[in-house]
Amino acid sequence: MQEELKELDLHLEGNIKWDQLHKILFSTDASVYKRLPLAIAFPKTISDIQKIVGFANTNKLGLIPRAAGTSLAGQCVGDGIIVDISKHFTKILDLDVEKKTVKVQPGVNRDTLNLFLKEKGLFFGPNTSTSQFCLLGGMVGNNSSGTTSIQYGVTRDKIIVLEALLSDGSLVEFKSLNADEFLEKTKLKTLEGEIYKNIYHTFSKEEVQQQILKEYPNLDIHRRNTGYAVDELLKFKLFGGDEEYLNLAKLLSGSEGTLAFTTKITLQLDDVAPEHKVMIPVHYNSIQE
Repeated sequence: MQEELKELDLHLEGNIKWDQLHKILFSTDASVYKRLPLAIAFPKTISDIQKIVGFANTNKLGLIPRAAGTSLAGQCVGDGIIVDISKHFTKILDLDVEKKTVKVQPGVNRDTLNLFLKEKGLFFGPNTSTSQFCLLGGMVGNNSSGTTSIQYGVTRDKIIVLEALLSDGSLVEFKSLNADEFLEKTKLKTLEGEIYKNIYHTFSKEEVQQQILKEYPNLDIHRRNTGYAVDELLKFKLFGGDEEYLNLAKLLSGSEGTLAFTTKITLQLDDVAPEHKVMIPVHYNSIQE
């Protein structure tokens, strides 16, 4: 495989490493797990990632998207090719103060983003204990929450648009669609169209809806990251719910990079919390009082 990796490296604007040192360095994350990868790619452009996807398809290899590696359950270790976006995909692309939205590449650090937003009176709400290290691509993959998520929501709640590469290398955009727009997507003669078509045929069946409602955690449990969030799809009017729009980015959030490769994220922001807080202890003589 070394000759093939050398050939791939020649065609990348970034680079790919397969020496023992790099493989050992990337064989672990913040978890207790360890798996020696075949190679580690550092793509510089979307075209680079598309070439890596094509290489993986040709050689029947797995790809492991990796951000900061702060995951605690071995999500970004594996024996395929690790694709590290922390080196080059680090730009804050656009800020709309009026709409309170920001567009970023997946390698932007959470705290760095909030420092950038602070002077505008805005911030990205979900946080983690590793916010000084974690990257937004990883937060999307993990559907990160943190202490502020009770008030501001988890990462899934904040994604407006997710640009991503599918397994055939095609670049698609996942955003809110109404029923007519969703059905139009099912007519596309592409992998994207097949995805929408399969989702429609699967989740419009009442028996599937009932099984999900029976087996999945209660929707009132805000932080529930076990498996794919297919129960989110049931909120859509085509699948028995009452919501007018469906955004498949909500399904991608929490999928740990297994469904698509994130290349660009548009996020909803919140107003910065007041600088000073006050706690008022209220005393009562009894529970009834």
